Amino acid sequence: MIVNADRGAPWQVFALACALLFLAFLFRRLPWARWALTGAGVLALIVAGVLWAALS
Repeated sequence: MIVNADRGAPWQVFALACALLFLAFLFRRLPWARWALTGAGVLALIVAGVLWAALS
């Protein structure tokens, strides 16, 4: 699989992570949603960090 990543990609993934973590906060009363959104947000933060390191 070929992924095209421009200079803005880390910031876009970081924004996605922030949105997912905010949704996890909003849905904190539902344990399954909280854990799923938190896990997805943390993974997005890791991917943003890897992209940032790879593109800089």
